[in-house]
Amino acid sequence: MSVGVQVDVKGVKELVAQKALDKGRYAMANQMLADMNMFVPAREFILRGTGHVNMNGSELIWNTPYARAQFYGTNGKATFRKYTVPGTGARWDLKAKSMFMSDWIDSFTKGAGW
Repeated sequence: MSVGVQVDVKGVKELVAQKALDKGRYAMANQMLADMNMFVPAREFILRGTGHVNMNGSELIWNTPYARAQFYGTNGKATFRKYTVPGTGARWDLKAKSMFMSDWIDSFTKGAGW
């Protein structure tokens, strides 16, 4: 007596692939946060201390009332030009991107298990 069994694993493959992408994205976001932190304005280091990654790794968040103004270098009324810590300033993401993009790609691939 023999029994034949067919299993459709298409849905499982898609689920596993999505989990790998999610893990990779979260790993990359955490690496990005660590690398960007040195460029975040730091008069009293409060802004740097609020940086975190959201639960699914899709956003980096700095949670202070003035974070947006510091990120863009203006609050619509004034433009910020003088920073107390050398190398810090507006658009810290672009400064870090030019230096660390290959590290971010590596962290994504390692996090995804590829």
